[in-house]
Amino acid sequence: MKCLITELVHPSGVDILKQHYDVTLAYGKSLDEVKAMVKDYEILIVRSDTPVQKDMIDAGVKLKAIGMAGIGLNHIDTKYAEEKGIKVFNVKDGSIDSVAELALTLMLTVMRKVNPANNAVKQGKWDKMGFTGNLLTEKTVGILAVGRIGSRVAQLCQGFGCNVIGYDPYLPQEVADKIGVKLMSLDEVLKTADILSIHMPLTPETKHMIGKKQLDMMKEGSFLFNLGRGGLVDEDALYDALKSGHLAGAGLDVVEVEPPAPDHKLFELDNCIITCHIGAGSYEAQEKIAKSLANQIIEYLSK
Repeated sequence: MKCLITELVHPSGVDILKQHYDVTLAYGKSLDEVKAMVKDYEILIVRSDTPVQKDMIDAGVKLKAIGMAGIGLNHIDTKYAEEKGIKVFNVKDGSIDSVAELALTLMLTVMRKVNPANNAVKQGKWDKMGFTGNLLTEKTVGILAVGRIGSRVAQLCQGFGCNVIGYDPYLPQEVADKIGVKLMSLDEVLKTADILSIHMPLTPETKHMIGKKQLDMMKEGSFLFNLGRGGLVDEDALYDALKSGHLAGAGLDVVEVEPPAPDHKLFELDNCIITCHIGAGSYEAQEKIAKSLANQIIEYLSK
């Protein structure tokens, strides 16, 4: 069988796949080029930049398995794939620590004004009092979606002495009690949290779930961090809240359109950090994801 990989996957996983399949690395190919190629392959492996919708699935007339080298499947039409008898795989736990640590990194970087201070020093300025920030220690952190990643963020924040609250309608109370997260309604979390950390999937129900109304509910001088999916937060409303000073800062690893336009209005703001969807982008996470995905596919296709 033949395996087509469209985006960079850790070599350890590729090496495992090569022991079983004829592997083609199609890095840098356009979507149209991938569609033209996929007809000859039983296995398609992608990451978040390769949408696998009906047209791609129909083009893959031999496909038996689609692998996502990560967690999110919102860019893959999983229902249609399964209707066509194609098994879809992802790796739910491979990047938990990686994303959670980036969440803490963004919190500390934004709250202590690290980026503007760094930029000022490189411009020849030495203003020790001009970049006074806020501590993470003992703050109230509100987590939206207390799943695998949200739970790990809670644990890391608790190490800073934070009080952790959360909104997750699917989390059993006994699990929340075990990990030390007090469950509240969405509105209660918004009104109570000093720091909001978002880890939800993007669905029709969650699109722009954090808009002007919700941002207005948040405390004056609070902080927002989105490591879930772009589109969860209304970026125009977020810009206004940051520009006015209602929110003291924000950190985003995801935006609604990726990559964003060069003139995106959030780029104007020193109190907003945007990274390029690098939550899973640690060497350790990428190796774990690649190996797990390869082994899942091999096990399934060898049955």
